[in-house]
Amino acid sequence: MEKSLFEVKPVDRDFYQERLEAFLPARMIDIHTHVWRRGFEEAVAESRRRVVSWPSRVARDNPVEDLLETYRLLLPGKEVTPLIFATLNRLPDLEAANEYVSRSAGGHALPSLIFAQPAWSGSELDERIRAGGFIGAKVYLSFAPDYLPADEIRIFDFIPPHQLEALDRRGRLLMLHLPRPGRLKDPVNLAQLLELEARYPRLRVVVAHVGRAYCPEDVGPAFEVLASTRRLLFDISANTNAWVFERLLRAVGPERVLFGSDLPITRMRMRRICEGGRYINLVPAGLYGDVSGDPNLREVSGPEAERLTFFLYEELDAFRQAARAVGLDSGGIEAVCYRNARNLLDEVSATPRPQLQMVWRGDRPERPRRPDRYRLRSYRPGDEAGYVELMRSAGFQDWDRAAEVLRRAIPEGLLFLVERRTGRLVGTAACLHAPLPGQPGRGELGWVAVDPGHTGRGLGRLVCAAALRRFLKSGYRNLQLYTDDFRLPAVKIYLGLGFVPLLDGPGLEERWRAVCGQLGLDPDRVLAAAGRA
Repeated sequence: MEKSLFEVKPVDRDFYQERLEAFLPARMIDIHTHVWRRGFEEAVAESRRRVVSWPSRVARDNPVEDLLETYRLLLPGKEVTPLIFATLNRLPDLEAANEYVSRSAGGHALPSLIFAQPAWSGSELDERIRAGGFIGAKVYLSFAPDYLPADEIRIFDFIPPHQLEALDRRGRLLMLHLPRPGRLKDPVNLAQLLELEARYPRLRVVVAHVGRAYCPEDVGPAFEVLASTRRLLFDISANTNAWVFERLLRAVGPERVLFGSDLPITRMRMRRICEGGRYINLVPAGLYGDVSGDPNLREVSGPEAERLTFFLYEELDAFRQAARAVGLDSGGIEAVCYRNARNLLDEVSATPRPQLQMVWRGDRPERPRRPDRYRLRSYRPGDEAGYVELMRSAGFQDWDRAAEVLRRAIPEGLLFLVERRTGRLVGTAACLHAPLPGQPGRGELGWVAVDPGHTGRGLGRLVCAAALRRFLKSGYRNLQLYTDDFRLPAVKIYLGLGFVPLLDGPGLEERWRAVCGQLGLDPDRVLAAAGRA
């Protein structure tokens, strides 16, 4: 008889049947898994100085066939699709590890991420992703420059801006493991997470393990800070803290939380506790060799050891407790375990979706108060270089369309907000002539941007309102614009100025409901207004 990959005991079956089987949806997507072959393990040992060592005690390798068998053993009756990527490796082994992931994904029709190293140029990363059929990148602090002490590594040390720009340009997925001893609450980590969201609006960032907040002491003010974000996603992989999960759900809502397992390490038989702000995995005596030198492992024996079940079950049960605490219904549970990841994978895997279109149904444009430090004016010859600089700083990488905008702009229709002290262009909106057959007086509000150093002051709304007044003064009444699902601050401005969604194609209502959910708006009210468009 063929030997099972690992033993499932009666205590495990009882735990699953009593706590998890009915709780979990029939379909699940596991957003965080590792696959590799044993031949790559030498590189793992080389990078140990920056990582904990206990995960290597669970599995020497994890070929994709073992991963799929693990779901059959641990989650019977569930259809689970994993997102796969390699484990910690350095060149040249990283090359082979990524190649194996690519082959495994292709052979089993699975989504996958490349394990990236920061030395690659942006174009090299882009080409490697394209050639391997990956949908994004997994990055890790082990690839930060060797001269940096482990405790001082920052996010941008192992995923540099040139690679972030490449990922953002294509709307890729980034799986991010937070560095630094402070974990989720670390002020440098929090500042850089906010910067990721602000500077890379198309990039989909998944913060792994809830930012390594395994104990309450790892949280600090993090959830108060992160509650202001709109696009950051968080997976619950290898985390068993129900209190942390509850805080996460209350801060960002279930729409931005994803199930992930971190298999194969969550095959470990264990229970996690926290002591003095440090997590400790309680494991059966003798099962994982000599653990006396590992500060994150502690052996137990007797009845306590016999009650221990799988790490994955402990994680899922912690999520079950958090879901109950926040009143999550079956739809919310299904969202965390399946739908959120399905939407994410569809977004990053598909060809770019058509832009959202909005039409103006306002009466008279408002006149927001303009801060004294800025003045509003239209284009002047010589503005081209400052215009390009402004657009690129606002996230339109490689933008060089000033001549096109000037050609399409109505008279005095390219507007700028200028900082009085420096003379720099810090905000802009374009009033574009955009006729269609039968609509000769159609205008398009386009290329709205604000310098990141001047956001939060109402400048976007101010320049858009000025553009509307310019349109009306020039005789335009049929006004439209195009935008993207991820440009949430801009969409909020447009709605506030009297623009409504144009629902003239399939799937648009669902997309607008998702946008409204992220903005905290009533989708029925927004769509009711769109019905009059």
